[in-house]
Amino acid sequence: MVYTQETKTIRNILKWAITTLKEAEIDSPGINADALLAFVLSCDRTNLYTNPDEILNDSDISRYKKLINKRIGHVPLQYITHHVEFMSLDFFVDERVLIPRPETEILVETVMNKAHDKQYSNKKVTLMDIGTGSGNIAVSLAKNLSNVEIYASDISQEALAIAMTNVQRHKVVDNVHLLHGDLFDTFSSHIEKGNVDFIVSNPPYVSESEWKNLEPELRDHEPYEALVGGKDGLCLYRQIIEDAVAWLKPEGYLVIEIGETQATTIIKLMKNDGHYEDIEIIKDLQGKERVISARR
Repeated sequence: MVYTQETKTIRNILKWAITTLKEAEIDSPGINADALLAFVLSCDRTNLYTNPDEILNDSDISRYKKLINKRIGHVPLQYITHHVEFMSLDFFVDERVLIPRPETEILVETVMNKAHDKQYSNKKVTLMDIGTGSGNIAVSLAKNLSNVEIYASDISQEALAIAMTNVQRHKVVDNVHLLHGDLFDTFSSHIEKGNVDFIVSNPPYVSESEWKNLEPELRDHEPYEALVGGKDGLCLYRQIIEDAVAWLKPEGYLVIEIGETQATTIIKLMKNDGHYEDIEIIKDLQGKERVISARR
């Protein structure tokens, strides 16, 4: 496209971008075009529409074109802007971590609801977050619960670097302790068994066969180990359900996010374990079974 002074306006650049994204069959081309231009110009999206005739400089246009081409290559929008909103908080993300999803807010809200019960009033709540990734769950709980001590682990050192960025950004360094290790291995030098009020996790739950059929944004860009939970997608659930019992206080809760077809199998695993009561399924806004809560 050859740019004249007229075609360099916000209005015309956006029009070009939306057409280009639409032709590449990128979902929500308007939202993507707006978000990327607002990112380039360091402004709010609404500013684009209050100043549609503003002339853009060549360097901004060049940078914008590069970002649009990245998006056409199915790089997720959040990895391009390094920004995702979760629980009304702004989180930094890149390809070292899974992008937080809105449905995971249900897990956070479930824990918050239970932690506001009178049994937790006037006492410190101890919480473990297994597979913290970007730290979105741990940080959100630290921001929303007044007296909480959170131990958040991940097997990936790279993910923990991102989590630390978000812990520092939201000023919860005193409440969120980041630990490197696989599942429960790393906690023993920090917490005594039988002393945890809540264990939360959003573990990898995609099966190996499902992964091959994921959309390119997920399959080609988000970390494999944060998505795939073994051959049937349930590998980590088996370990978490079995091992959590030793760490939870009597009456403590295990709260986990699940894939939309996994509830029946995971509830069966919990019942077969014999240590869980009050097993509850919480659905997401689409009516899909999304979170399971169980009491020790």
